Parts: sequence; C-alpha cells; structure tokens
Amino acid sequence: MIYKAITLGGNTSVSNLSRATNEDIMEGNYDRPIGVSILAILMAISGVGLLIIQLLAFSVLNEASPLVGVTNTFIQAAIGFLGLLGLAGGVGMWLGKKWGWWLAMFYFAYAITRNANAWLSINHISDQYGALEQNLTSYYIKYGIRILWNVLLLYFMCRENVMSFFNTTETKKWKALLIVFVICLAIFAAGMFLN
Repeated sequence: MIYKAITLGGNTSVSNLSRATNEDIMEGNYDRPIGVSILAILMAISGVGLLIIQLLAFSVLNEASPLVGVTNTFIQAAIGFLGLLGLAGGVGMWLGKKWGWWLAMFYFAYAITRNANAWLSINHISDQYGALEQNLTSYYIKYGIRILWNVLLLYFMCRENVMSFFNTTETKKWKALLIVFVICLAIFAAGMFLN
C-alpha cells in the first residue's frame, strides 16, 4: 500500500494515498525557484571553467605556488576541489537534490571563509610585499563585497521556498550553517598544517 505524509495546520499525519485529495497532493512545492536555476547554472559553469583553466595553466600554477607560499600539490588540489565542488553543487541544485543544497551551502560558506581569510591577511601581505596604503583600501572593499555577496547567497539558500524545493525544511538553519562553517574551518586548519 502507498502512503503519503500530509501536513495540515502544522501537524503531519500519515494517510492512505487513495484517500488523499488532489488538493492535498498539489500542496507541495515542486517548482524550482528562478534563483536556484540561475545559481545552479552559474555554479556549474564556474566549476567547469575553473577545471579547464587549471588544466590549461597547470605548469604556470606549479611555478607560481612557491610565490604564494604553498606546495604544487596543495594549490592544484585546492583549485581542483573548488572546480569539482562548483560543478557537483550546480548539478545537484539543478536536479533539486538535498546533497545539491548541502554542496551549495558549503560552497558559499567556503567562499565566505576564504575571502574573510584574505580580508584579514591584507595588512600582513602588504607589510611583507610593501604595498601602498591607497591600494589596500581597494582590496578591503573587494574582499568585503565578496563576503557580503556570499552571505546573501547563504541567506537565499536558507529561505523557506528554497528549502522546500530541496526538501530540507526539517533541517535547522543554524545547525546547517554551523556544520558547513566548521567543515570550512577544519579545511583551513588542515591546510595550515599540510603546508
């Protein structure tokens, strides 16, 4: 026998599907929000683009890694990781899968963490390389805008209609945000030790 969970007045009960009315069945949100479609396409394109650029600039990245202060393996792995994450997250979002929502949440949290790290490192890098003070302001603005943009994208992913589309409404937003940011911090900590 086939069963369907029907939500009435905030209470969930299980009833026989044959007793469910067409109105009950149509109650769910099956339409992909336009913002999800746009983000899915942009994430997939940026992921593929990053992987292509990595392949085309493989030797240049290997030569540049000592200048950045990381190993060849680390920089290649980091770029490959971001490319695959963007591609997989975009595909998962397009398909409306829960894992697509989680990957997108992680992608945007990782972008916030990465840009916040860059924002906090501006003074240290400028002292090390002797950058001019007026150039620093543009970097603070650039990374600040990137942080704000990704915060807004995380906010969008936590909206009710988006979470309903991905069937993640039972997930507590604060727990999801805590999970993705803890993973990001663990990755940054591991990167510091592996470098």
